[in-house]
Amino acid sequence: MHSERILSVAPAGLEDLPASVRRIDVREPSEFAGLLGRLPRTELIPLASLPAAAESWARTSPLLLICRSGARSLKAAQLLTTSGFTTLYNLEGGMLAVREAGFTVEGPSQPMHTSPGQIREALCAALRELYPSPPPYESLFTDHTSASHPNRQEFLGALERLRARAHADRLEAHAIDTHMRHLRDLVALLQEQQAWVP
Repeated sequence: MHSERILSVAPAGLEDLPASVRRIDVREPSEFAGLLGRLPRTELIPLASLPAAAESWARTSPLLLICRSGARSLKAAQLLTTSGFTTLYNLEGGMLAVREAGFTVEGPSQPMHTSPGQIREALCAALRELYPSPPPYESLFTDHTSASHPNRQEFLGALERLRARAHADRLEAHAIDTHMRHLRDLVALLQEQQAWVP
């Protein structure tokens, strides 16, 4: 609990919330429609739009705030607290935790887990879209073994190297962020124990 008016709720506690709690997802539209899906009965109101949207809401209405990992939704809850809202819930761990817990979500028919092969294809596609002459996929990894049989941590390292390289090359920031978000969501759905599938 971060405030008397902001209560943390884990995915397992969602069923215990009263039916009157309004579900507000503060992610961007591409995330809301993306791989992690969304909770049923959820309204999309991106964080930047929240202050204006909330002006007409009753300050006593209970709200559940949702995002990818729980950070933006906590920021949204803190913002709403300063606006006088009295009953706020923050989804601890966000949609990542919801997926990890195996809850049913709405959205694309994405399987619960992805394979390394799917992530490799998405990473190569991102390179092609970001660069006219894309750097080799293997250049994002520290060695040949990690490039040919990457696990979750090695993929995350490759994504950070791609982000750093793309920013250093002064590529368009929005495009970088969009690709990074999609790739991080794929990696989050990767089963660590899954064998490499070429």
